[in-house]
Amino acid sequence: SIDYGIRSTTPVVMIRTSLDEELHHRLLEEHLYSCSEEELNHIPELDNRVKPPVYVYEGYYHSLPTSNSVYSRNPNPLIGKDFHKPPAPSFTRAFYEAFRVVNGEIFDRLKRNLLRASEFFNDDNATNNTILMEEDACYVLAKWIEKGYHFGDLSIQIHYGKGNEGKLTSGVAWHTDAENSLLHLAVTLRGSRVLHSRRTRRTTTTTVRDANSTLLRRPKGQEQSTTKEEEVLERQEPGNVYLSSSTLMRHAPRFFDTDYSTRVIAIHARILYTSAEVDHFRRVRTRDSWSKLTNVLASTLAVADLQMPSLAQVESQLTMIS
Repeated sequence: SIDYGIRSTTPVVMIRTSLDEELHHRLLEEHLYSCSEEELNHIPELDNRVKPPVYVYEGYYHSLPTSNSVYSRNPNPLIGKDFHKPPAPSFTRAFYEAFRVVNGEIFDRLKRNLLRASEFFNDDNATNNTILMEEDACYVLAKWIEKGYHFGDLSIQIHYGKGNEGKLTSGVAWHTDAENSLLHLAVTLRGSRVLHSRRTRRTTTTTVRDANSTLLRRPKGQEQSTTKEEEVLERQEPGNVYLSSSTLMRHAPRFFDTDYSTRVIAIHARILYTSAEVDHFRRVRTRDSWSKLTNVLASTLAVADLQMPSLAQVESQLTMIS
C-alpha cells in the first residue's frame, strides 16, 4: 500500500520482510558482526563516535562485486565528502549482489518506468536524445539503477549503551535522509530497536500485529478512516528487513538501554553516488520531475513481490565476486 510522507503529499511505500534463518546466522559469522568489544575498537574503517554512556560505531563500505575501493560520497551528512570507500566483507557484498539479482525484474521495471516518466522521453523515438534526458531527475535515478548502484552504499551501524529516548521526545532524532535513501534497504542483524516515522495513510487504519513484529499506528483503537499524519512505530528485531524511501518521510530510530552483548547492528544500504553526481541530480530536479519520480517509485514498489535471497543464492554470488 502507498502512504504519504513529507507534507502528507509525497507517496512512500514501506515493504517489510525477514532474512532466512540460515542466511541470518551465516551473516553473523562475519567478523565485524561477531567480534569482541576490544576487537571492535581496532577495526580501522569504523567511525568511532563513542561518548559514554552512548557507544556508536559506523562503518562506510560499498557492496559492489569488486574488492577494490570505490570513489564515492560518504553517506554521513556531517562528513559528506567523497573518498575511496572500502569493500564490505565479502559475504556481505555477496548478499547485496544476490539481492539485486533475485529482484532484478523489479528494478528493471522501475528503471523503465522512470525512463518513460522522463520529460524528454518519447515513445515514438527509439533514439531519444540522451543529452537532453540527462537533464531530468527520473533519468538520473534510472541510470544509477542501470549501473547497479542501488543498495551499493552501506552504512554499518553499531549502537549500545544508554538509549536515546530523550532525543526522540525532544525531536532531535527526527530527520529525513538525503537522496541516496530514495531506495533504502535496512537489515537488522543484532539487537532490537523501533523505527518511528510520520506518515499519512489515506485508507482505513487499525492496530496490526503479525508473527514477526508489532506495527502500531496512532491513534490507537477501533478502525477508522483518516487523512491525518500518524506516528508509525515499527519494531526491528534480528533478521528483520525493510525497504522504503527514507528521503521522503520524517523518521527516527528508538534505541533502548543495552550492553555489548545486546548491541544493535543494522546495515543501511542506499544508492551509491559521488558528490558530483548528486549535485547534478539536484540541479536538474524540478518540481514536476520530482513529483513524477516519487510517484513512479511508490507505484512500482507498491506492487513489487520483493524476495530475500537464500543462503545458496548468496553463496553462489560469493564464488563470482572479486
